Amino acid sequence: MIDTIGMTDIGNGRPSNQDAYLLRQKEKNGKLYLLAVVCDGMGGLKKGEIASHYIVEVLKQWFDETLFDGLETMGIDMIEQNLIDLIRRINQNLLLMSRRMEETKSMGSTLTLLFVEEHEFFVLNVGDSRTYWFDRDRKFVTTDHTLAELELRAGHLTKEQAKKDPRRHILIQCVGVTKDIRIDCYKGRLNPGMEFLLCTDGFYGLLEEEEIYQVEASKEQIKEWVQKCFQKVKRRGELDNLSCVIVKVPNKK
Repeated sequence: MIDTIGMTDIGNGRPSNQDAYLLRQKEKNGKLYLLAVVCDGMGGLKKGEIASHYIVEVLKQWFDETLFDGLETMGIDMIEQNLIDLIRRINQNLLLMSRRMEETKSMGSTLTLLFVEEHEFFVLNVGDSRTYWFDRDRKFVTTDHTLAELELRAGHLTKEQAKKDPRRHILIQCVGVTKDIRIDCYKGRLNPGMEFLLCTDGFYGLLEEEEIYQVEASKEQIKEWVQKCFQKVKRRGELDNLSCVIVKVPNKK
């Protein structure tokens, strides 16, 4: 089995926690399957919570019921497409829920997701929650769907400027707000010793990149590392909710 940790903190400036996360793993027919999800809800006090928790609940049900009803035998590419289709249905359902509640504002959420099947993985991402993954000396991270990121890619901002630009909080993609969404997909092979960090912007926003890539070794040390990061960003003035999930692939013995 793969070591996993999931933690969340309401933070210093919110009356409720609109973040939600999910961790599931199971072995079947000699293969390991894992699903990790982090969501950051938006749209007002209750609506953000409804959106993020709805996404997590639907994905939990998918892992527990749909995946092992024959889908797992079709290979990881079919699983990926099935999840993408499900996220699009979730997006439509949240739009309908907003209409039924007669809300002027939509209720939406970011979504970053890791799926593992034995020695392969993929990451799906919508919004500005992130998945980081580390493979030996190589480091990867998802791309934010924000106005600041668009300006950065257009060459109008430097990386340092984008970190402080107020448009870093303006999303151009999330689940539940617009009819059509773009879901970024990243794929790779799962190697011994790999680590994944899924987190909301409240977690990573006031951490330097080198601090993010310093995840500790053992499960207990990882818990302590997360708690220290929570304390650190709150001391630095972060007011948002804080959530992260860490997935650590064991090294070969």
